[in-house]
Amino acid sequence: MVDRHSESAEATTADIRAQTGRDAIAVTADIGDEEQVAAMAKTVDGQLGSVDVLVNNAAVRAVPQPVTDADEASWDRILAVNVKGVGFCSKHLIPLMREGGSIINVASNGAAVGRPNWSQYDATKGALLSMTRDMACDHAANGIRVNAVSPGWVITEYHLPDDDEKAHRFFSEKTTPHTDGPGILKRAGTPREIADAILFLASEESSFVTGTNLPVDGGVAAVGKGLAWHDTAFRENGN
Repeated sequence: MVDRHSESAEATTADIRAQTGRDAIAVTADIGDEEQVAAMAKTVDGQLGSVDVLVNNAAVRAVPQPVTDADEASWDRILAVNVKGVGFCSKHLIPLMREGGSIINVASNGAAVGRPNWSQYDATKGALLSMTRDMACDHAANGIRVNAVSPGWVITEYHLPDDDEKAHRFFSEKTTPHTDGPGILKRAGTPREIADAILFLASEESSFVTGTNLPVDGGVAAVGKGLAWHDTAFRENGN
Protein backbone atom coordinates (compact mmCIF):
# COMPACT_ATOMS: atom_id res chain seq x y z
CA MET A 1 0.00 0.00 0.00
CA VAL A 2 1.56 3.26 -1.15
CA ASP A 3 0.28 6.62 0.06
CA ARG A 4 1.87 10.01 0.60
CA HIS A 5 0.19 10.03 4.01
CA SER A 6 1.79 7.40 6.24
CA GLU A 7 -1.24 7.22 8.54
CA SER A 8 -3.55 6.29 5.67
CA ALA A 9 -1.15 3.67 4.36
CA GLU A 10 -0.76 2.09 7.78
CA ALA A 11 -4.52 2.09 8.39
CA THR A 12 -5.19 0.35 5.08
CA THR A 13 -2.55 -2.31 5.66
CA ALA A 14 -3.99 -2.94 9.12
CA ASP A 15 -7.40 -3.49 7.52
CA ILE A 16 -5.90 -5.89 4.99
CA ARG A 17 -4.22 -7.93 7.70
CA ALA A 18 -7.35 -8.03 9.83
CA GLN A 19 -9.72 -8.97 7.01
CA THR A 20 -7.55 -11.43 5.08
CA GLY A 21 -4.94 -12.75 7.48
CA ARG A 22 -2.35 -11.95 4.81
CA ASP A 23 0.72 -9.81 5.22
CA ALA A 24 0.79 -6.24 3.92
CA ILE A 25 3.34 -3.47 3.98
CA ALA A 26 2.87 0.30 3.94
CA VAL A 27 5.23 2.60 2.07
CA THR A 28 5.04 6.38 2.21
CA ALA A 29 5.73 8.01 -1.14
CA ASP A 30 4.48 10.79 -3.40
CA ILE A 31 4.14 9.07 -6.76
CA GLY A 32 4.67 12.38 -8.54
CA ASP A 33 8.31 12.25 -7.41
CA GLU A 34 10.30 9.62 -9.28
CA GLU A 35 13.01 9.37 -6.63
CA GLN A 36 10.39 8.46 -4.03
CA VAL A 37 8.82 5.93 -6.40
CA ALA A 38 12.21 4.32 -7.04
CA ALA A 39 12.80 4.06 -3.29
CA MET A 40 9.33 2.53 -2.88
CA ALA A 41 10.10 -0.09 -5.53
CA LYS A 42 13.35 -0.94 -3.79
CA THR A 43 11.45 -1.49 -0.53
CA VAL A 44 8.89 -3.69 -2.29
CA ASP A 45 11.64 -5.73 -3.92
CA GLY A 46 13.44 -6.19 -0.62
CA GLN A 47 10.39 -7.17 1.42
CA LEU A 48 8.18 -8.95 -1.11
CA GLY A 49 10.59 -10.02 -3.82
CA SER A 50 8.23 -9.70 -6.77
CA VAL A 51 5.04 -8.06 -7.98
CA ASP A 52 2.06 -9.84 -9.55
CA VAL A 53 -0.50 -7.03 -9.67
CA LEU A 54 -0.12 -3.26 -9.82
CA VAL A 55 -3.15 -1.03 -9.28
CA ASN A 56 -2.42 2.56 -10.23
CA ASN A 57 -5.15 4.24 -8.21
CA ALA A 58 -3.53 7.31 -6.64
CA ALA A 59 -4.65 10.63 -8.12
CA VAL A 60 -5.27 14.25 -7.31
CA ARG A 61 -7.69 16.72 -8.77
CA ALA A 62 -7.45 20.42 -9.37
CA VAL A 63 -10.09 22.93 -8.32
CA PRO A 64 -12.85 22.52 -10.95
CA GLN A 65 -12.43 25.40 -13.38
CA PRO A 66 -12.18 26.14 -17.11
CA VAL A 67 -8.72 26.13 -18.66
CA THR A 68 -8.88 29.91 -18.90
CA ASP A 69 -8.62 30.05 -15.09
CA ALA A 70 -6.11 27.23 -14.58
CA ASP A 71 -2.59 28.26 -13.61
CA GLU A 72 0.67 26.49 -14.37
CA ALA A 73 1.11 25.18 -10.83
CA SER A 74 -2.22 23.34 -10.93
CA TRP A 75 -1.32 21.81 -14.29
CA ASP A 76 2.10 20.76 -13.05
CA ARG A 77 0.70 19.00 -9.97
CA ILE A 78 -2.17 17.14 -11.63
CA LEU A 79 0.00 15.97 -14.52
CA ALA A 80 2.80 14.94 -12.14
CA VAL A 81 0.56 12.62 -10.15
CA ASN A 82 -2.18 11.47 -12.50
CA VAL A 83 -0.04 10.87 -15.59
CA LYS A 84 3.66 10.89 -14.71
CA GLY A 85 2.97 9.10 -11.41
CA VAL A 86 1.39 6.17 -13.24
CA GLY A 87 4.38 6.12 -15.56
CA PHE A 88 6.84 6.20 -12.66
CA CYS A 89 5.12 3.40 -10.73
CA SER A 90 4.90 1.26 -13.85
CA LYS A 91 8.51 1.98 -14.80
CA HIS A 92 9.89 0.88 -11.45
CA LEU A 93 7.52 -2.00 -10.65
CA ILE A 94 7.23 -3.71 -14.05
CA PRO A 95 10.82 -5.03 -13.68
CA LEU A 96 9.62 -6.77 -10.51
CA MET A 97 6.90 -8.62 -12.47
CA ARG A 98 9.33 -11.39 -13.16
CA GLU A 99 6.67 -14.01 -13.92
CA GLY A 100 4.22 -11.75 -15.71
CA GLY A 101 1.38 -9.92 -14.11
CA SER A 102 -1.54 -7.55 -14.43
CA ILE A 103 -1.64 -3.75 -14.27
CA ILE A 104 -4.90 -1.92 -13.68
CA ASN A 105 -4.97 1.84 -14.22
CA VAL A 106 -7.87 3.60 -12.53
CA ALA A 107 -9.18 6.21 -14.95
CA SER A 108 -12.60 7.90 -14.88
CA ASN A 109 -15.77 8.07 -16.92
CA GLY A 110 -14.93 11.78 -17.13
CA ALA A 111 -12.59 10.78 -19.97
CA ALA A 112 -15.66 9.79 -22.01
CA VAL A 113 -18.35 12.26 -20.90
CA GLY A 114 -18.10 16.02 -21.34
CA ARG A 115 -18.69 18.11 -18.23
CA PRO A 116 -17.98 21.74 -17.43
CA ASN A 117 -14.94 22.82 -15.39
CA TRP A 118 -13.21 19.43 -15.33
CA SER A 119 -10.81 19.86 -18.26
CA GLN A 120 -7.66 19.35 -16.20
CA TYR A 121 -8.72 16.20 -14.37
CA ASP A 122 -10.46 14.63 -17.35
CA ALA A 123 -7.48 15.37 -19.61
CA THR A 124 -5.28 13.30 -17.31
CA LYS A 125 -7.74 10.42 -17.33
CA GLY A 126 -8.02 10.51 -21.11
CA ALA A 127 -4.23 10.34 -21.26
CA LEU A 128 -4.33 7.36 -18.92
CA LEU A 129 -6.58 5.44 -21.31
CA SER A 130 -4.13 6.03 -24.16
CA MET A 131 -1.25 5.01 -21.91
CA THR A 132 -3.11 1.82 -20.98
CA ARG A 133 -3.43 0.72 -24.60
CA ASP A 134 0.20 1.48 -25.41
CA MET A 135 1.53 -0.18 -22.26
CA ALA A 136 -0.45 -3.30 -23.14
CA CYS A 137 1.38 -3.41 -26.48
CA ASP A 138 4.77 -2.78 -24.91
CA HIS A 139 4.62 -5.47 -22.23
CA ALA A 140 2.54 -8.31 -23.65
CA ALA A 141 5.71 -10.19 -24.54
CA ASN A 142 6.62 -10.16 -20.85
CA GLY A 143 3.32 -11.81 -19.92
CA ILE A 144 1.93 -8.56 -18.51
CA ARG A 145 -1.62 -7.47 -19.21
CA VAL A 146 -2.58 -3.79 -18.86
CA ASN A 147 -6.16 -2.60 -18.53
CA ALA A 148 -8.11 0.32 -17.11
CA VAL A 149 -11.30 0.77 -15.15
CA SER A 150 -13.32 3.98 -15.40
CA PRO A 151 -15.47 4.55 -12.33
CA GLY A 152 -18.39 6.92 -12.28
CA TRP A 153 -19.61 8.63 -9.14
CA VAL A 154 -18.63 6.35 -6.25
CA ILE A 155 -19.52 7.14 -2.63
CA THR A 156 -16.38 6.90 -0.53
CA GLU A 157 -15.41 8.27 2.87
CA TYR A 158 -14.50 11.50 1.08
CA HIS A 159 -18.21 12.19 0.52
CA LEU A 160 -19.58 11.07 3.88
CA PRO A 161 -20.60 13.31 6.78
CA ASP A 162 -18.66 12.85 10.02
CA ASP A 163 -21.75 11.72 11.91
CA ASP A 164 -22.09 7.91 11.59
CA GLU A 165 -25.89 7.92 11.37
CA LYS A 166 -25.91 10.66 8.73
CA ALA A 167 -23.12 8.91 6.84
CA HIS A 168 -25.05 5.63 6.74
CA ARG A 169 -28.19 7.40 5.54
CA PHE A 170 -26.31 9.38 2.90
CA PHE A 171 -24.55 6.26 1.59
CA SER A 172 -27.82 4.34 1.42
CA GLU A 173 -29.68 7.16 -0.33
CA LYS A 174 -27.03 7.76 -2.99
CA THR A 175 -26.42 4.09 -3.80
CA THR A 176 -30.13 3.30 -4.18
CA PRO A 177 -31.81 4.04 -7.55
CA HIS A 178 -33.74 7.32 -7.40
CA THR A 179 -35.32 9.82 -9.75
CA ASP A 180 -32.38 12.19 -9.98
CA GLY A 181 -29.69 9.52 -9.99
CA PRO A 182 -27.02 9.43 -12.72
CA GLY A 183 -26.79 7.15 -15.73
CA ILE A 184 -28.90 4.13 -16.57
CA LEU A 185 -28.91 2.57 -13.11
CA LYS A 186 -29.86 5.97 -11.57
CA ARG A 187 -27.55 5.69 -8.59
CA ALA A 188 -23.99 6.12 -7.42
CA GLY A 189 -21.65 3.18 -7.05
CA THR A 190 -19.99 1.62 -4.03
CA PRO A 191 -16.26 1.10 -3.48
CA ARG A 192 -16.82 -2.66 -3.47
CA GLU A 193 -18.25 -2.53 -7.00
CA ILE A 194 -15.09 -0.84 -8.26
CA ALA A 195 -12.88 -3.22 -6.29
CA ASP A 196 -14.65 -6.23 -7.81
CA ALA A 197 -13.99 -4.92 -11.32
CA ILE A 198 -10.31 -4.42 -10.46
CA LEU A 199 -10.16 -7.91 -8.95
CA PHE A 200 -11.55 -9.38 -12.17
CA LEU A 201 -8.89 -7.64 -14.27
CA ALA A 202 -6.19 -8.71 -11.81
CA SER A 203 -7.22 -12.36 -11.90
CA GLU A 204 -6.76 -15.18 -14.37
CA GLU A 205 -10.47 -14.92 -15.14
CA SER A 206 -9.53 -12.02 -17.44
CA SER A 207 -6.53 -13.79 -18.97
CA PHE A 208 -7.59 -12.86 -22.54
CA VAL A 209 -8.27 -9.20 -21.71
CA THR A 210 -5.65 -6.53 -22.25
CA GLY A 211 -5.43 -2.99 -23.60
CA THR A 212 -9.02 -2.24 -22.78
CA ASN A 213 -11.09 0.03 -20.55
CA LEU A 214 -13.92 -1.24 -18.36
CA PRO A 215 -16.46 1.48 -17.49
CA VAL A 216 -17.92 0.88 -14.03
CA ASP A 217 -20.26 3.84 -13.90
CA GLY A 218 -23.85 2.63 -13.92
CA GLY A 219 -24.19 3.50 -17.59
CA VAL A 220 -23.32 7.20 -17.42
CA ALA A 221 -20.82 7.07 -20.28
CA ALA A 222 -23.22 4.97 -22.35
CA VAL A 223 -25.98 7.57 -22.38
CA GLY A 224 -24.49 10.80 -21.08
CA LYS A 225 -25.82 12.58 -18.04
CA GLY A 226 -29.17 13.70 -19.38
CA LEU A 227 -31.11 10.43 -19.23
CA ALA A 228 -34.44 11.02 -17.52
CA TRP A 229 -35.84 8.59 -14.96
CA HIS A 230 -38.80 7.65 -17.19
CA ASP A 231 -36.40 6.61 -19.96
CA THR A 232 -35.29 3.55 -18.02
CA ALA A 233 -37.04 0.34 -17.09
CA PHE A 234 -36.64 1.17 -13.41
CA ARG A 235 -39.39 2.47 -11.18
CA GLU A 236 -39.28 3.34 -7.54
CA ASN A 237 -41.58 0.43 -6.73
CA GLY A 238 -39.15 -1.96 -8.41
CA ASN A 239 -41.50 -2.88 -11.27
